[in-house]
Amino acid sequence: MLQKIGAMNLKFDQGSGSLLGFGLIFTILGIMFLLFTVSNESLDLARLQARTDSAALAAEDVLRGKATGYPCETAEQIVKGFGGTLDSCHIVNLDIYISVYQQLMGIVHRVKAHAGVGLDSAR
Repeated sequence: MLQKIGAMNLKFDQGSGSLLGFGLIFTILGIMFLLFTVSNESLDLARLQARTDSAALAAEDVLRGKATGYPCETAEQIVKGFGGTLDSCHIVNLDIYISVYQQLMGIVHRVKAHAGVGLDSAR
């Protein structure tokens, strides 16, 4: 009698290992997708910051007379070149402060950059 009960349980358990295996595979794929999305978002934000820094440096070169043009217009041209929007541009003495925002993967990122002559660690 005990053997029949055990045989009946095995009969109903057929295929449950496949279900567990597929569930595990899909869980791992979901976690990998989330990790890829988060790391891609961080990479996009780092690229935006680097491009904003270079726009601030180019505007600072114009401000110091190393290049022709107007500092804020130069920064805006560079920012538009990579798909961002110049939010603000301020010139204080020989320092330039810019703020840029860009929508990446449905999220609006805002970054700021500062370039000037004689930057020191006290600022």
